[in-house]
Amino acid sequence: MNKLLEKVRGLWGKFKSQNKKIKIAILISCVAVLIAVASTIIYTSSNKYQVLFSNLDPKDAQVVLAKLNESKVTTKIQGDTILVPKEQVDQLRLQLAPELTAGSSGYELMDAGSSFGMTDEEFKIKKLRMQEGELEKTIKSFSQVESARVHITPSTDSVFVKESTPGKAAVYLKISPGKQITEEQVKSIVALLAGSTQNVPKENIEVIDQDMNLLTKNINSDEQGIVSSDEIDKQHSLEESYENKLQKEIIELLEPVIGKDKIKATVNVDLDFDSKQKTQTVLDPNKVVVSQQTIKEANNTGDSGQVSESPVDNNISNTTDNTNTTNSNSTREEQKNNYEIGKTETKVLSAPGEVKRMTASVVVDGNLDAATQKAIQDAVANAVGFNAVRGDQISVLGMNFDPSLKEENQKQIDAFNAELKDAEMKKYIIMGIIGVIVLLTLIVILIKKRKKKKDDEDQLLDIVIGDNIEPKQPEKFEPIDFETQNQKTHMENEIKKYATDKPEQVVEIIKSWLSENEG
Repeated sequence: MNKLLEKVRGLWGKFKSQNKKIKIAILISCVAVLIAVASTIIYTSSNKYQVLFSNLDPKDAQVVLAKLNESKVTTKIQGDTILVPKEQVDQLRLQLAPELTAGSSGYELMDAGSSFGMTDEEFKIKKLRMQEGELEKTIKSFSQVESARVHITPSTDSVFVKESTPGKAAVYLKISPGKQITEEQVKSIVALLAGSTQNVPKENIEVIDQDMNLLTKNINSDEQGIVSSDEIDKQHSLEESYENKLQKEIIELLEPVIGKDKIKATVNVDLDFDSKQKTQTVLDPNKVVVSQQTIKEANNTGDSGQVSESPVDNNISNTTDNTNTTNSNSTREEQKNNYEIGKTETKVLSAPGEVKRMTASVVVDGNLDAATQKAIQDAVANAVGFNAVRGDQISVLGMNFDPSLKEENQKQIDAFNAELKDAEMKKYIIMGIIGVIVLLTLIVILIKKRKKKKDDEDQLLDIVIGDNIEPKQPEKFEPIDFETQNQKTHMENEIKKYATDKPEQVVEIIKSWLSENEG
């Protein structure tokens, strides 16, 4: 043990005898070695195990651990992550993947038990559970969803249509951290449930998240014709964007002519977001023949003493007309034409976002004459798309702006320019300081290199000279004795020596002498 301590002390002494650079290099080397050893240990220990499954449902985690224990596989659990030896990861994943249900049981319920002896009510409940489980698995497969639960209330059928009750469904979603679910994605989930269940309409499906937010609130209101608050905010945002666009166009049009900061413009736009369909019928004044009917009649009449008989007179007597024979021919032709007024029907579909009415107000700094005011009004009307039919209005007014506001704006501009100038000056100063520091650093490095090079050359020269010339032996000189030795000096020297070796006894002797003199 003593020898080891001696060796350590020797090494410590050698370390202390080195210069500062060598000490720093030795310390850095020792730290690097320690870090390398620690990293190797951590890497080898962590690489022995690899993640098998993570973020498992508690039921699935229990099943996986039971299977691993049955197979006597070494496992490590870190939070909700299961680790196994890395050489067994792929094999175990293939074996255990069919056992995972993500916390939802679907058709596995039918595989697990037998339907023998099962009543209709039990079969319906089991079928409902299978349906809910399969829907949960499908919804969980979405990247935005961490977990899900589905609850279905089946519809009740009746022989009477009016007494049938449609089914209902509720979906609970736990959104993955850092993810968001959009309204279109909620509609997709509602459509999935409506298409996978029998007689469950979309309006009877509700979706909520882990924060108890009703995600189908706006969807259901839209289907019932009620505009949601999000839709209203979107419409206001579109109107504001359109107004800002027109205001910018007015200012960009007039500023080059009137001057910067000498014009103010405000535009109000009323947009129609209702989708409308309009049918227009245009009548044609020219008559159009729809149908034509022609009737022709020909009548030939000839009298040659014919006997006229009558059912009444036939029982009494017969009368013979012996007048002269007369022949007559007549022809009649009639033509009917049916006319109808021609018409053209046009269906016009108005897209949402059409401008219903627009008003614009423009204020110019200074007084304006009538001609200038009219010219500005016409220019603004052409820029914004003025339409008098829909009731648009444009107002142009010239008045002097508040000078204090101008001064305040000018002060702000001057202050801003001064800040920019100061910032630029500080930037140049900082760049100059950095340049000087870099330059000085380079100079110091060059000086040190040159000095080191010179010291190396001097040391090399000393070594070369030392090899050729033997060092001189130091000269010895006899000591000079300034005092002559006699009995008195010898006694003084002995007394000094005694006082130096035994000071306590000398002190006692002096004390005794002093006490004798006092007595």
